[in-house]
Amino acid sequence: MGDEDIVLETTNTFLENAPEALDQIKKAYTNQEWQSLYKQAHKIKPNLQYMGMDRARELILEIEEQAKSENISDDLGEKVNEFISICSKGLDELSEKVKDLHAQ
Repeated sequence: MGDEDIVLETTNTFLENAPEALDQIKKAYTNQEWQSLYKQAHKIKPNLQYMGMDRARELILEIEEQAKSENISDDLGEKVNEFISICSKGLDELSEKVKDLHAQ
């Protein structure tokens, strides 16, 4: 496999798995299941760096730390919502890029 194939495979895997991870993050926050939120945040974090989603990575680091320590700030909900919004937009953009690559 070439580098392009690896990038495409990794991107496709992220596109397949990220929506469920985002749902789990939102659910864990809503239900105040802090350890579940921590685990989901920790799990998605490396993918964000690989995909170049810097702001989303900054947010998930803050979310992860708060959930791990269970020291929850008043603005955690805003951070979770911003994170999900950024990731949703990023998923749409990545999906379009993948479609464009397949069309070539």
